[in-house]
Amino acid sequence: MALHFEGLRKKVIKNYFTIIIITVTLFEGLFLAYIQNYYYDIIKHTLKSQINLTNMSMNTTTMEPVSFEDKINNILSQGSFPTNSKFAIQIIDKNRNVIIDQYGFKTKEKVNYEDVYRALKDSKNIAPHTYRLPENNEHVMSISTPIKVNNIIEGVVRYTVSLEKVDTAILKLSLALILAGVFILLIAISISLRFAETLIQPLRELKQFANELAHGNYSVKLKNRNISDDEIGDFAQTFEYMAGEIDKSRKLKEEFISSISHELRTPLTSIKGWSETLGYEGITTDELDLGLGIIQDETERLIKLVEELLDFSRLSSDRIKIQVDMVNIEELAKGVVNQLKVKTNEKNITLSYKFQSDEIKCIQGDKNRLRQVLINLVQNSIKFTHDGGFITVNVSQDDEFTTICVEDDGLGIEKENLDKVLDKFFQEDYNKAGSGLGLAISSEIVKLHSGEMKLESEKNVGTKITFTLKNKLIESI
Repeated sequence: MALHFEGLRKKVIKNYFTIIIITVTLFEGLFLAYIQNYYYDIIKHTLKSQINLTNMSMNTTTMEPVSFEDKINNILSQGSFPTNSKFAIQIIDKNRNVIIDQYGFKTKEKVNYEDVYRALKDSKNIAPHTYRLPENNEHVMSISTPIKVNNIIEGVVRYTVSLEKVDTAILKLSLALILAGVFILLIAISISLRFAETLIQPLRELKQFANELAHGNYSVKLKNRNISDDEIGDFAQTFEYMAGEIDKSRKLKEEFISSISHELRTPLTSIKGWSETLGYEGITTDELDLGLGIIQDETERLIKLVEELLDFSRLSSDRIKIQVDMVNIEELAKGVVNQLKVKTNEKNITLSYKFQSDEIKCIQGDKNRLRQVLINLVQNSIKFTHDGGFITVNVSQDDEFTTICVEDDGLGIEKENLDKVLDKFFQEDYNKAGSGLGLAISSEIVKLHSGEMKLESEKNVGTKITFTLKNKLIESI
């Protein structure tokens, strides 16, 4: 199945670019809204200040009666319509007719503006009104305040200011922000391209690495200079570690098959040879007994090998089970030692047992499986112990655990192989007989008894294998 890295590149750039566009757009929109409100608020504040000054002028207390015309004259005398004024002043009567326009001319033009309507209604919330002039589409802001005579509204005074310059400044600022946004987006594209490349390059190498594995090249190594120190880097290192483990497992299985083939061929060859020999005429009684004995021994050897393979199969599929019952550890140790003394006597090896506790109580466990473990350990010691050596089975017990230790002065194990001895298929010397499964199976059986197996060894000094068993596995027994 192809890996579409170009599609991944597009996704990274698209998502990164989308985030930047949204961020820049929101920022520029909010900033422009703030700027516009800021300038408009200044103008609104100025218009309101002007209205307040006008109201103060119109409401100046006097003992003499004041007419509508007098109030208009008072406003005009203060404003006087200067040509350079930033405000345009209009006087409008109660019928919405313009008495004096922003140029100081008298006219009877009728107006329809929102701020005029509010002022004529004597609204308490007089506020600036923004709109566009119909004759030239000029953007302006205006505010009106009522002119009262004897507390009756006779007209309004209106101030208007153009917003064109402010709008032009805001437009220039908007263009500048848009250009800045485009520049930011270009930078974002270049960064996203670089970012996408940092993701895709390690994945490309992993793809090549996987292709090498698919073709059976398990010794291939990753180019660490291209792998980042992040999750992808961790994944790549895990991939490389997996390849190494697969390679080791492959080599172990090849060696295992070679060893098993040898283990099967040797007893079958002996059985076949002696069965043919026993068919000859004139064979003596001694030769018959010898041949039958060899056939029996080799058959037992084959049965043991097949049992180990079956246990390995059950172990691999988690189908190996234990039948928990009460086990007399003292009798178990004595029985195994007495059973294997025949073999140790042939090699002049001293095999003995020692009980470190005064009383060894019965424990809960699977008697046959524990016997299998102890036999495996003692037979393993016999295989690697020279003539004249010793093997000792030590048993100790406390309130919670029972400890059994098989110690010998045999060949020992190289230091670098100590962590591998309990692995499946491992054999330090493949020239020695055995499947490489005995210790691995024994360790798993011990684990099923809530215990653990430890190994101590020194080359040409000896080996000590210790396993602990929990005294009580099930409280009800």
